[in-house]
Amino acid sequence: MKNWEKKELVRDLRGQGFSYKEIGQKTPFTISKSTVSDWCKDIELTSVQKERLNDLFRDGNYRGRLAGSKATQMRRQKEVDDIKEKARLEIDSLTRDKLKLAGLMLYWAEGNKKHHVGVSNSDPEMIRFVMKWFREIYGVPDAKFKVYLNIHSGQNELQIKEFWSDVIKLPVS
Repeated sequence: MKNWEKKELVRDLRGQGFSYKEIGQKTPFTISKSTVSDWCKDIELTSVQKERLNDLFRDGNYRGRLAGSKATQMRRQKEVDDIKEKARLEIDSLTRDKLKLAGLMLYWAEGNKKHHVGVSNSDPEMIRFVMKWFREIYGVPDAKFKVYLNIHSGQNELQIKEFWSDVIKLPVS
């Protein structure tokens, strides 16, 4: 069977609403779930097909896998949160020389180097750190900061400005 024939068969089975595992069982060849996923990512299932797949996950042997993956996800999130907290504590206790060096590395990686001095990033912790660096190492007064935000349509402008105002410790105005 040629590759395009395999792909056509897999896509046809998915269009009928079969799960990736079922597709693997129904094909006369071995195929990974990731390949099925890649080949079928644009296929939209009907609400009836989606409900059938949801029932499979809730009832059959998928239930245990789902619980296991949820437990793994929660464990990993706790590990990430713990690492972030340790890093935050380390950053808060940096000596002046280490703060200067860390800020220079950050600026080298994330800083604007053409027309003005600045840092562009959407991570509040990183921006908090960079503001501390500008203030404590270089003595930049608050009046010298110019803040630019990319706000997309449909977003709450005031809420976003207030959030970032709190992060950088500057008034919204």
